[in-house]
Formats: sequence, structure tokens, C-alpha cells
Amino acid sequence: MATQNINQARPKPRIVLAACFGHAVEWFEFGVYGYLATVLGKLFFPSTDPSTSVLSALAVFGVAFLARPLGAVIFGSLGDRFGRRAVLSTTILLMGGATAGIGLLPTYESIGFFAPLLLIAFRLLQGLSAGGETSGAAAFLAESAPEGRRGLWTSSIQAVGIVAFVCAASLVAFLTSVLGEEQLFAWGWRIPFLLSLPLAGVGLYLRFKVEETPAFQAAIAKEEDSHAGVPVKELLGHHKKALLFLICIVMVEAVASYVAKTYASTYLISTIGLSPSSALLSTSVTLLLAAALVPCFAILSDRIGRKPLLFGGTVGLMVAAIPAFLLIGSGSLAGAIAGQIMAIVPGTAISVAVVVAQAELFPTRVRYSGAALGYNVSYALFGGTAPYVAAFLVAASGLKLMPAFYLIVIAAIGLIAMCRIPETYKKDLVEAAPESMRIPAHAR
Repeated sequence: MATQNINQARPKPRIVLAACFGHAVEWFEFGVYGYLATVLGKLFFPSTDPSTSVLSALAVFGVAFLARPLGAVIFGSLGDRFGRRAVLSTTILLMGGATAGIGLLPTYESIGFFAPLLLIAFRLLQGLSAGGETSGAAAFLAESAPEGRRGLWTSSIQAVGIVAFVCAASLVAFLTSVLGEEQLFAWGWRIPFLLSLPLAGVGLYLRFKVEETPAFQAAIAKEEDSHAGVPVKELLGHHKKALLFLICIVMVEAVASYVAKTYASTYLISTIGLSPSSALLSTSVTLLLAAALVPCFAILSDRIGRKPLLFGGTVGLMVAAIPAFLLIGSGSLAGAIAGQIMAIVPGTAISVAVVVAQAELFPTRVRYSGAALGYNVSYALFGGTAPYVAAFLVAASGLKLMPAFYLIVIAAIGLIAMCRIPETYKKDLVEAAPESMRIPAHAR
């Protein structure tokens, strides 16, 4: 087959490197903000109440997620019409510029309320970029993967994304310990943001060195005029069911992911009273374990399917949520690590299944748009708000277990969709979406 010949001729390690490095840069930059939330809160949202400053910083963290659906529409449509590679090169350039912009911002003390306004503007630009990144990288790898390795290839962005979060956490911890609080607040917080420019430059170079995916090339050759229209219009007209199911399953992954990766450190510091260095160490250890588990779960998903991981991970998350937060709230470093591990293991299984399933639910001509829109609508509604909602629930109720109850409710809702979603791990991505996900012609 022509598709097979294209696939065999491609320098495959370079494909994975280009997708993964760029993705790691994106999420390192995105994660830096979360780990510096307590610092940014005091610099850009000064208040006599420390909780108010932290909540304000977390609210701005969520602002970027409001822009992600718009980024998904823009970059998804461009990716389905003109190819994955060019769009992924654009997203990393935008993320690098926006992140460096944050690193150059004057604080509230210098320019007053213009400082948080500019911070919000750059966070919105980061959100636009992120809206096209994860799903685009997933589609790029899924469409390039050899037979029987789609889950392993596609989930590699999950592993490097987790490592990027660890690098962000480690850098923040290093700067905190070496510089001290005074220098960190004076200028040290800018360093992680300014690192984005050289990192983005390397990622951009790598992405320009690879070719377009075999599935996209085959789709262009087969239906030359299919990309002349508006992919989002076709998506909303013919694939709404797939879109809705994707939103529901990503909802669980989004809440679990950001509670574990971003909010956990803030929770340990501001609610439990653990030192910043201990909180970041706990988060780093658990995230490294998650990264190591990604290929294990990915290989399993390639053998038994995506649904068993989705279902098993969600049930496991519901069972582990309360014991995990009891351990996290124990006040000890060992308890924090044990509790975070309990939560992140089932969460990793969900993440692995979600990242590849999003590409498998849609046909090639709307794959980027469908995956990006569903993924980012869900992240905008549930992922970006998760740290804020969790912190708000704790502050409003006084109950330290409220994040666990929130996880259980979200997981229970997602479980309903997971029971109905079709299995996709054996689908040819050059073919149409699963018939059970398409709206019948007479019903359109």
C-alpha cells in the first residue's frame, strides 16, 4: 500500500523526537506557572490575606484554559487543511514567545493593575498555543506509528510531558533553595520563563526537520478537495457524538491530572503546611513514577484496548481518592508521596488511554479539529479550573478532603461515557471514524 511505503521510508526516531521535545517544551513552560503560583500571587495580586493571593494566581492559571478551545478551533482547522507539521511549529513558537513575555513583565509594585492585566494577556496566548499542541502532537504520532504500536508512540508525549513538569518543579525548587526567598521574589522567578526562548528554538528546528504524516498525505491524495471546506463545520455536523464522548472522558483525565500535577504542591504548602521544597520533592517523585508507568500502560492498551484502561483507571481513582488525600494531609513527606502515588497511578492509566483515543475517534480529515476541540473544551471547563475549584472548596468548607470528593464526582460522571464509548485500538486511521460514533445521514 502507498501508505505503508510512506511510513517505512520515514526516519521514525526523528518523528518521535520532534513531537516529544516540542511537547515537553510546551508543558515545561505551562507547568512553571503552576509551580510559581504562590510567588506570582504575591507579586501580581498582593493582598493582606495570603489565601486570596494564591487563589488569584490560580484563577489566572485557569484563564489560559479559556483560550484553549479557541486555539483548538484555529489550529485544529489549519492542521486538518494544511497539515500537522506546520501548525505544530506555530504552536511552539507562540508558547515560547508568550512565556518569555511573562518573564519580562513588571510586577504590581511597578505598574499597578496593568501588571495582572498583562499577565492575563500572556496567559491567554499560552492557552491558544496549548489548544493546538497536545491533540496535534497526538494526531501526528498516531498517524505515523507502526502497526500495533500506536498507543506506545502516541503516549510518549504523555511521558515527556510529565518529565517536563518534573523539570519545572525541580528548577523552581533549585532556585528557591539557592537564591532564597528575597532573591527569588526580586528576580529569580523570571529565569524559568525566560528559558522558554532557547528551548522553543530547538523544538521549532526539530519540527521543521520532519515530513507530514502518512495518513494526512494519503487523505490528500485520496480526496484532494476534502480539505477545501471548514473542518469544524463537518465535525459539528457529523461527529457530535464522538465529540461529546471525548469531552466526558477527558474531563476525568483533566481533573485528575491537574490536581496531581499542579494543585498538589499548592495544597501541601498552603493547606497542609509542608515546606515548599518538600512539597515539590513529593510531586517530583510521584510524577517520575507516572512517567515510568506510561510505556507500561501504553503497551497494555495496544494489546487489550483503550476501554479497559479508561474504565479500570477511573474506578481505581474513585477508590483511591479519599485514602490518598488522607495520606497527603498527614503532614509528613512520606505520607504526601504515598498519597500522591495512590492517586497518580490510576490517573496515568486514564491519561495514556485518552491521549491516543482522541485521535482514533475521528477520521483523518477532521482528526486534528475533533481531538483538539473535544480535548480542550474539557480542559477549559474542568482542567484549568481544577486547582482553583479544589482550593475554593477547601477554603469554603474547611474540609481538607474536599478535593477527593470532587475527584470522585467527576470520575463517576466520566464513567458513564466510558461504558458507552466504542473500542478503537484496532482501527485504521486512514479509514473513517467508527460507525457507532457517526450520526446517520437521515438524522443530520
